[in-house]
Amino acid sequence: MRALWIAAMCVALSAPVAAQEVTGRARAISSDQITIGNQRINLYGIDAPDPDQDNECLAGRTRYGCATNAKRALEILVDLGPVNCTDSGEKNFIGIAYMTCRLGELDIGADLVRQGWAVAFKPQSDKYLALEEEARAKGLGLWQPTIRFTTPWEWRQMDGKPILGP
Repeated sequence: MRALWIAAMCVALSAPVAAQEVTGRARAISSDQITIGNQRINLYGIDAPDPDQDNECLAGRTRYGCATNAKRALEILVDLGPVNCTDSGEKNFIGIAYMTCRLGELDIGADLVRQGWAVAFKPQSDKYLALEEEARAKGLGLWQPTIRFTTPWEWRQMDGKPILGP
């Protein structure tokens, strides 16, 4: 009987788990994180400036506020209506899920990269590389000609933080 129970548990634990979905009104809490209800979500495949990068990001010799501007772009998107997020199965170092989030048919991560307010998170995925190259070529968002910034994962690494930050 015990062998049968162990076999059943092995089958149950190895069975694929349906991707978790979360839907509702979203609120931007940083430039690449949202909440829906009490669920905190990292946008999968993108990275955007961390709040402490506002002091590092420059337009010429003036502080530009890359994180503030990127967060505002995300706020504008999520304010347009209910957001649906699908879990990628990955989590950051404190257990927050990375999810692909949509506003209707619009992939929010893709749109932020397309606008130039986020970069393709190369350590995680190459999903948005082509969109990043387009934004860079057009000089959009963070890629405006006078703006200088460090990619967010390099910024965290220089600061001794995990690349998959909170």
